[in-house]
Amino acid sequence: MNTENKLAWCEQGEHDEAVFAVGRLFQLNLAGHINPEKLTNKYTHDLFVQFKSDLKTVRTPLFKSQELYGIDPQYAVTFNLKDGERYAKLYPNIVVIFDVKWEQTRMEIGGQVYQVKPMHETYAGFLNDIRRAIMKGGNKKIEYARRVDDVSGNAKASWVFDVRRLQKL
Repeated sequence: MNTENKLAWCEQGEHDEAVFAVGRLFQLNLAGHINPEKLTNKYTHDLFVQFKSDLKTVRTPLFKSQELYGIDPQYAVTFNLKDGERYAKLYPNIVVIFDVKWEQTRMEIGGQVYQVKPMHETYAGFLNDIRRAIMKGGNKKIEYARRVDDVSGNAKASWVFDVRRLQKL
């Protein structure tokens, strides 16, 4: 095909979008469809795709994360090892959404006052994105002392990372 024939390339693109939407998305076990707005605006985005996702509701800051892990408490979040292993096995293409809303912005610990600014932000990433964020944060981990002998299914450890390393929604 002539590289300068824009009409031909646009027509090929429409065909490829249709094939991808009904074929490849199905093979990837994803739900999705062509953007209906394409009928009136050929320059709009091509597809809507639904991904498996899991929500992490984060409401309490890790006030001491700067001194313990070198991560700004304003943006420090956790992702437990148990979820990471389970997701990798069962849902390797899952998107994890972190809805971070500080309901408590100040805490006194051992006579020292720690605080963060009020915030409500939402970030998301695939497992590989979360792995990269954890690695960039130095692979810092919290071992939950009160859960060492837990038999009720609680995670015994979590990774700590800067949520800003994920995509902000």
